[in-house]
Amino acid sequence: MKKEIKKVAIYPGYANMLDDAIFDTSSEAWKALRGLPIFERYVALKDFLNQKGIEVHTYDKYKTQNEIDVWLMLEVTPRNLLFFLWHGIRPNKVIPILLEPPIVNNFEWKYISLWSRCYKTILTWSPDLVKRSSKFLRFHYIPYAFDASRRDYFLSKPKKNLCLLLQSNKASKVKGELYSLRREIIRYFEKRGDQLLDLFGYGWNTPHTRHLGPSKPFYTPLYKGMADDKWETFAEYKFIFCIQNAIPAGDFEGDAFMAMTVGAVPIYLPPPDADEFIPNNTYIDYGAFKDLDALVEYLKKIVDTEEYETYRKNGWEYINSSKFEPFTVGQYAKEVYMAIIEHAKRSQ
Repeated sequence: MKKEIKKVAIYPGYANMLDDAIFDTSSEAWKALRGLPIFERYVALKDFLNQKGIEVHTYDKYKTQNEIDVWLMLEVTPRNLLFFLWHGIRPNKVIPILLEPPIVNNFEWKYISLWSRCYKTILTWSPDLVKRSSKFLRFHYIPYAFDASRRDYFLSKPKKNLCLLLQSNKASKVKGELYSLRREIIRYFEKRGDQLLDLFGYGWNTPHTRHLGPSKPFYTPLYKGMADDKWETFAEYKFIFCIQNAIPAGDFEGDAFMAMTVGAVPIYLPPPDADEFIPNNTYIDYGAFKDLDALVEYLKKIVDTEEYETYRKNGWEYINSSKFEPFTVGQYAKEVYMAIIEHAKRSQ
């Protein structure tokens, strides 16, 4: 007989997300994200599970671990695995959720053939893993939410410059990383001397980069500091460079969607399966140009023209269409719920 799931616990891996802060879009943890739409997916998940009669909290809110039916482990790391081992939590009660690509969490992917043997159900955005084994179930990344009522406000904001790059000064030795491409773009615009790019984010113009991987200090006059709010900053530029950590199939980060939401045009280097999910008339494909000179000339040519407005129109229509449904937080909640139900069947 299938076990009835009544209580689900989330192990977020970060202390500031405990005490149910991960479900609170007014918490200090949420404010620290500076506009990154991350907690919204967990709010949607909590609402959906509650509607199904399932209680969900961060694990510390439960009086005892024995009352928890299913654990959701956000990312597989040595620290997270040790937590479950130390507390005697059986793997058959745990669903790992893979969020990062190998570039960011190399341990998770390097040893996946070992640790995955312990679990009956694993959630991932990777279509390649789903093909590998039935224990991998797919959710679509990145789960995204936006407030459509703010669209006119974002459109009305004065524009500060032509282009924006809002990313961290990260580094990786793993094949496929795109952090070096971010640096190439910055140096290119720096050498142009016409100040067409503004740079925001962590780790630039500082010697303190150790927490960002094997990153070296990087100094540039294009750096404008930290963005207080990502939505507000995106809305102040015509074009947004959307250079992900890497672009394995299935890994769609949120910058391109955010640019479309606020009325900017994404300059996007998409994953190989992008055409399956994102119309190519909603963004400028970085890879379609022979070099940055050709790209910038194109940007200068179309800005504030009918062609530019068509990109903006197409982007807004797309994220309000049924084709965008896989990336909504509502769909994410459904996919996690279905994984929980499937896991219960497999655990009989």
